[in-house]
Amino acid sequence: MAINRILTLVLLSVVALSCSPSTEEPTPTPDNKPVVLPPLAGAALVSGEPVPAVADDGIAPLNLTKTAANALLGAVYMSSNDYPDLFVSGTWGLGEAQGGKIGVNLCEYRGKTEDGRLIYSDPQPIAGQSWDWDSRFVRVLKIDGTIYGFFLSNTRFRVSTYDEQTKIFTQISNEHLDDIPNGIAGFDVIVGNDSVEVVFISSYKAAAYPEMDDVTESYYDSKGIYRGMMPNVCLYSMTFNRSDWQIKTAKVQRSAENEILLAGQSVARLSVGDLDGFVLGNKFGTFKWLSASKGALVDYLYDEDGGLLVNNNVMGNVVAVAADDDKVVNDFISSGEGMLYLYRYAGRKTADGTPIFHKGVPVMQENGNIYPGSLSVPSVVDWDGDGVLDIVSGNSEGRLLFFKNRGSNLSPAFGPYEYLCSDGEPICFRAGYYEVQGPLEAGWGYLCPNVVDWDGDGLLDVVFSTNEGKFEYMLNEGTATAPRLGRRRVITLDGLELYGVWRCRPAVGRVGDKVYIAIMDGDDALHLYEKKTPDAVVDRGRMLLSNGHIITGCQNLPDAESLGYCGREKLEFADWDGDGDLDLIVGTPTQSSFPAPELGLPVSRSRGLQVLWFENVGNAGSFRFAYPRQFQFRGRDYRLGAHANSATICGFGDTSKGPNLLVGCESGNFYFFNHYDLTNVTLW
Repeated sequence: MAINRILTLVLLSVVALSCSPSTEEPTPTPDNKPVVLPPLAGAALVSGEPVPAVADDGIAPLNLTKTAANALLGAVYMSSNDYPDLFVSGTWGLGEAQGGKIGVNLCEYRGKTEDGRLIYSDPQPIAGQSWDWDSRFVRVLKIDGTIYGFFLSNTRFRVSTYDEQTKIFTQISNEHLDDIPNGIAGFDVIVGNDSVEVVFISSYKAAAYPEMDDVTESYYDSKGIYRGMMPNVCLYSMTFNRSDWQIKTAKVQRSAENEILLAGQSVARLSVGDLDGFVLGNKFGTFKWLSASKGALVDYLYDEDGGLLVNNNVMGNVVAVAADDDKVVNDFISSGEGMLYLYRYAGRKTADGTPIFHKGVPVMQENGNIYPGSLSVPSVVDWDGDGVLDIVSGNSEGRLLFFKNRGSNLSPAFGPYEYLCSDGEPICFRAGYYEVQGPLEAGWGYLCPNVVDWDGDGLLDVVFSTNEGKFEYMLNEGTATAPRLGRRRVITLDGLELYGVWRCRPAVGRVGDKVYIAIMDGDDALHLYEKKTPDAVVDRGRMLLSNGHIITGCQNLPDAESLGYCGREKLEFADWDGDGDLDLIVGTPTQSSFPAPELGLPVSRSRGLQVLWFENVGNAGSFRFAYPRQFQFRGRDYRLGAHANSATICGFGDTSKGPNLLVGCESGNFYFFNHYDLTNVTLW
């Protein structure tokens, strides 16, 4: 079957709305006129590899290819006198056997973009290091011409020196520590004449999930209040001699008890000119300022417009970096789940003396891949109505992003993303306090979109779910070439919100004149509904195997931690085998077990690509599926991470053998697979 016919079956012709470029927080476009850019030659996609950035000379956000988090360890002047090089660690992701860059990486400074963003080389792995696997708790800096790496844990303070020629860290000290508070979240090193002060934040009141007798209980009581304990951290310090790196202070010192940061993750000292204090970061998306001279005064950091300075990373740490031409250390970089962002000091303060910073802008790299943020959930669509397929994607932050294709379907050319809007406001959907795994997950949105013509007017809309577990939509209220998404609206069943498990991308498909939506219901079973109006669906029952058995996807885990292990599946209707009916493609996390909790895929073969194919073997117009088959790449397992993979069919490249596959994963990259490279395996 021709690819155009396949795309029509799955309702993947699309229009778009974009608000602004991605360099900083966007503002809506009042007249909603599309930006016309010249076409580019593009490049052929490589099967089994991430989609490269071709537009803007391949300059893209700095990101380690197969990791879910980037930890900035330090900034040191080496290759350039203008700006420092960066040491970055990828702490999670695939093993090196799969090609992942795990450990410390060096990014050398290359220059700036026209709008002033910093450009670095693509990350180069450093073979030699002397730290534990979790190198987030490392700081790298230069002292009197020597580059040091400091590693801190609850029991050890290790010091290493870095050789610029061999690119190896060599340990020179390994000091045992006593009486160190548990739960170190981040630290910084302050250099003195004959000593260094290590300042770190650690749990003052540790996070605690509520005790539960079984996994069916909620983290919230009957009043809707969280039953667990919210974490707080305090600032601590200790001093080491520079001569032998032995501890100088007899005991770890804690700051005043009111110097508390909720869910704190990071600390960075800024001390130059009129700045003297600590930038504190947390997982809820704000930054705070602790004045060194005013003791216990803690305030939010603010941006140049008077709003709260937003941490663009869902989870992250901050490291001070000398990012000005005059080498004055008064800016900082935030790193974590997602990209690295630079926050420049605006040169002025609030009336209370708190420094004001410009909004964060991404740190870029050469030879990069297009990057939508972690846990990407793509749809391949003609988003702006120019006849060429683009990419629209959700992510863990709760954003909806648009990647314009300035090339062709055969050889696409993508540049930076643009934010998409709903009802004129940039989309960033987050649950907030009430969330499946408790308010510690409040910073995540887990937007899982599917772009389809939901209301049948020829303009395609967005049907989606988030971390709230309900299914919603946004209608396109514009035109094919100048679209405008309206407000988010809830899909209802018998007048109530249509609920299922969280983080599930709904599948939407047409059979004849009927439109169906498939979700994962409260029992983690595949469930089919028929759309009657954009607001309302009717129940058509659970989806079945050819032998009549229901299809479930959650592994049967007995412990309480499995409360949040439900859901996470990404569903898509697609005619994968070209026989004219709609099969089901399912992207899963490793703990999923289809078609039954006791035995299934991919949990029995979690080393493989966590994308399953359910062949539709029913009669014409019905949904009955064969036992699931797990995709492999050229006959071999190909793992893309643990949390979730999200697959969508695409018309990029050669489609003579059928639709190709684009897979979003926890690293945030989009992996492209040719149809003929995807073999499959099953348990039966």
